[in-house]
Amino acid sequence: MYEFPRARRIRRRFEFVRIQNAPSARVPTRHLLMLIRPRDSAGPARLGVVASKKVGGSVVRNRVKRLVREAFRKNPDTFPDNLDVVIIVRPGAHLLPAGELEAQVRQARMTLHRRAAELAARGPDVPR
Repeated sequence: MYEFPRARRIRRRFEFVRIQNAPSARVPTRHLLMLIRPRDSAGPARLGVVASKKVGGSVVRNRVKRLVREAFRKNPDTFPDNLDVVIIVRPGAHLLPAGELEAQVRQARMTLHRRAAELAARGPDVPR
C-alpha cells in the first residue's frame, strides 16, 4: 500500500507561501526546482509539490505530482530530516518516464545534503 502520511506533507497554503517567498536554499535540476527551508520543529522531511498550468492540464499536473511524491517516498535518504521541501515542477517534466524523474531527485541528493548542512551551520535566525 502507498504510504505517505500527513506528517510528511506540507498541506497548508501559508506553509507553501512561507517556503516559496523566503527559501533558505534552492536546488535546481533540469525539470524540478527544490526550495528547502529548515523546519520549525524536529521531525522527518516534509514535501509539498507545485505544478502550474504551464506544465499541462489537470490530468498531466496530477500525474507529475504523483510521480514526484513517489520519488520522495522511495528515496527517504535523499531528503535530510528537519527540512521542508517544496518541489516546483517545470514544463516538460510530464514527458519524462517515472524512472527519469526519480533519477533527477536522486542526483540532487548530495546538493540537498550540503545545503541542509549549510543551513544548520548558519542557524535558524540568520537571513539568506
